[in-house]
Amino acid sequence: MKDNLPEVLINPYTAIRLFARVFLSVGDSVLKDRRFKVTREAWIASMFLLAIKKHTDLDWYLSQELFDGSPDFNCYTFKRNEVMGGNDKPLLKLEVFEWRKEDSETDFLKALKKIKLDKIIDPEITLVCYIRRDASIPPVIKLNEEIIKMNPRVKDVWYLGSVSPDYKIWRVAQLFPNVLAIDIDYDEILSTREEHSFVYAYRGKSAGVEYEATGKSIILTPEFEIKSGDEQS
Repeated sequence: MKDNLPEVLINPYTAIRLFARVFLSVGDSVLKDRRFKVTREAWIASMFLLAIKKHTDLDWYLSQELFDGSPDFNCYTFKRNEVMGGNDKPLLKLEVFEWRKEDSETDFLKALKKIKLDKIIDPEITLVCYIRRDASIPPVIKLNEEIIKMNPRVKDVWYLGSVSPDYKIWRVAQLFPNVLAIDIDYDEILSTREEHSFVYAYRGKSAGVEYEATGKSIILTPEFEIKSGDEQS
C-alpha cells in the first residue's frame, strides 16, 4: 500500500548528473523520446530546486509521484523547529510543463492555459515551465500581467530558460503571482558533489536533520540507474 512505502528522496544534483550522463550516451533522444520523459522532468524540477536553494539557502529533495496523476514530484526541505524541537518537513508540490515543438499550439500562454492551467485546480501546486521549441516569448512582466488575468488556481508559476549562448547560465523566473529572477551556473552544478544521493529523511528530536541511507537505487530513465551514495565510489 502507498502509506506503507517509505518515500525515497532524490538529491537534485544527482538527477541533473543523471540527465547529463544519459545525454552523453543517447544524444538528442533524451530531449524528445517519450521514454525519457521522467528523466527530463526530473532535470527541470532539479534545476528549479537548486535555484530556490540559492535564493533561500535551504536544501531541497524531490520524490517522484508514482500513485497520483499530479503533481509530478513531491519536494521537501527540512527546517529546525525552534519552538517545538525536532525538524519540520515543508512540502512543495511541483508540476512540470514541458512545451515541446511537437505540441500543436504555437502560442506559449495559450499552450500553458490549455495544457495545464485549465486542468489544475490545486492552490498548493507550483508549476515550472520549460520551453523546448523555437519560439518568441514575451518579457516576464508581460507574462505576469497576462497570467494574472487568467486567474490560475495554482500557487505559483515559474519559467526555466538559458540566458547565455553557451548554455552555462540558466534563469529561473517567477511569472505568477510575483516576478523574480534567479540565475544559476550549470558548470558549477555539474561539478558539485552531493553528500547524499538518495535518502530517507524524517523528523526527529535531534539537533539537526537525520538521514538514513536507502541502500537502494532509483531509475529515472530506461537506460541507466544511479545507486545510493553509500554504493558509489
